Amino acid sequence: MRRLGGVGGTVAALVLALLVVPPARAEHGPPRLPIVFVHGNSGSAQQFETQFQRFAANGYPEDLLFAYEYDTSGPDNTAAVAGLGTFVDGVLARTGARQVLLAAHSRGTTVSHAYLADPAHAAEVAKYVNLDGRGSDAPPGGVPTLAEWGEWQSPPDPVRGAVGVITGAVNVYNRQLSHTEVATSARTFADVYRFWFGRAPRTTAVVPERHVEVSGRVVLFPANAGYAGATLEVWQLDRTGHRRHRVAHDRIDATGDFGPVPVRRDTSHEFAVTREDGSVHHFYQPPFTRDDNFVRLNTGRPGEGLEAYTKQDPRHVNLIVTRTREIWADQPDSDRLTVDGRDVLTPAVAPRSSPGGVNGNTGEVNALFLTDVGARTATGYADPDQHTDLAKGQLFPFDNLTFLSGADVFVPAQPNARGTVTLAMTPRGGGRRTVVTVPDWPSSTNRVTVAFPDH
Repeated sequence: MRRLGGVGGTVAALVLALLVVPPARAEHGPPRLPIVFVHGNSGSAQQFETQFQRFAANGYPEDLLFAYEYDTSGPDNTAAVAGLGTFVDGVLARTGARQVLLAAHSRGTTVSHAYLADPAHAAEVAKYVNLDGRGSDAPPGGVPTLAEWGEWQSPPDPVRGAVGVITGAVNVYNRQLSHTEVATSARTFADVYRFWFGRAPRTTAVVPERHVEVSGRVVLFPANAGYAGATLEVWQLDRTGHRRHRVAHDRIDATGDFGPVPVRRDTSHEFAVTREDGSVHHFYQPPFTRDDNFVRLNTGRPGEGLEAYTKQDPRHVNLIVTRTREIWADQPDSDRLTVDGRDVLTPAVAPRSSPGGVNGNTGEVNALFLTDVGARTATGYADPDQHTDLAKGQLFPFDNLTFLSGADVFVPAQPNARGTVTLAMTPRGGGRRTVVTVPDWPSSTNRVTVAFPDH
């Protein structure tokens, strides 16, 4: 397998890297078109990672799957729109195709509408999928459009107050789907596949493969810039979550790219990003079952960004729990997350229907920061007190940040990380319980991200 999809770094570097190859053809029928995904606010290729695996499971060539990534740290989309034009031109040059199939989510739909407003750009898009984002009075650029809407904009009682619609498009409403879930769900995949190809997919599952390789990017969140100078190590783990042996070691450049890395199917791995001060960001997730070209390791520079709002102390572990399907804890059928057997989700920490704090997010938690803090102060929190207090609800400033939440959870650490922490997620809707065990890394020099599946 060649590492192809999910090109990152500067647009100039991207274009230089694109190679012209003949367009892939289906076994019977016309040439297949490249698929390009455009993410939303605080997003990346990660919001379409599972869908790309589903396309591949249906026989779609992996070298025709692409994700356009851009900086969402500011409100202006001018650079993102221009960059999308350059990116699509590069994809066409690389594949030899004349058009692409374009899909966009949330803020990415605003970027895509602006891009398609140029007739020259619209001519390069065969069909467009608008995922829970911007509405309009006509299909953008006159391109045939499917618009999928979740609970934010679906009748009869849209969370955002107004029903979403693109006049003249195929509009599909899924009131039971959360905002990011619209992009990641199997139901959406089936709709998109049928719209693009005129038939149902053979499967909506992420079908296992015998041999597995993974590749992706190490990026600074939310700029989606490659973390130049960082070092990545990939470790195969034993059943206790500790390291067995190293399978890859890479120096990361400005693109952020790594891989492909052969990994053992159904075996857990750690992706360890060493930063310029020697501190390490450890990434864990359930075992890979098939190739994944869109792994995203979202991190930050030491002491900057969100890390500045979590307490560092050798006595506790700092955990970030992520899932590209919103986490809900206030429903009759809610998600459940335990850390060493303790339930850490409460209606205040991960709400769907009511704010978790004064300015708390509602139904939007995709990343949950678990850290130990003391009493609330005028500017933040007192030093860690080695005590869990879920009654604090969503911690500041996460209660003001879309898609994020934080909770006061004390997870003991050992200086040598010889102990373990066991996290278990039981998804709403009767999904399979997933258990991930990781070392108890002290937060003074480590941070830990555990990603749970969205399917």
